[in-house]
Amino acid sequence: MKNFIFFHLLKFLIVSLLTYNMFALSVLYLPSINIKSFFWQWTPYSYKQALGFPNHLDKASLLNKSNRLLVLSFLNKSIYKDFLDIDFWNYKHILESMDRDNIKEFEKSFYKTFKLSKNNPRINLELRNYFIRNYTKFSPDYRNKVLKSFF
Repeated sequence: MKNFIFFHLLKFLIVSLLTYNMFALSVLYLPSINIKSFFWQWTPYSYKQALGFPNHLDKASLLNKSNRLLVLSFLNKSIYKDFLDIDFWNYKHILESMDRDNIKEFEKSFYKTFKLSKNNPRINLELRNYFIRNYTKFSPDYRNKVLKSFF
């Protein structure tokens, strides 16, 4: 009797995992970008996979503002999955630095990149130099935060 229940439980588990994976992959390969951006927050994939094969957003020109906003929308959907990924915050920081309309988001991503780069001396040095050169462009709140973590 126990084996019978275990077998049905295992079968249900396998079917549910397969269904979830098929759903997640179908979200990636659907042609409509609007549907992808809605479902992207529930898929288990990181931002690199969103910008990669099915959309080819990594090859889109970032000089075009609509492409930049589309990439930023995918990155904003992926924030909680890639919260501790320094490459994610660095990429988001670079995209936001191209457009001065979203200065608050830029300051947030710069600060998070700076905090996460403490163990990476090369990136930390680049970010310190950037902050020193553009000190006046930051708001007083983020100036104080960055300066406190400077030392």
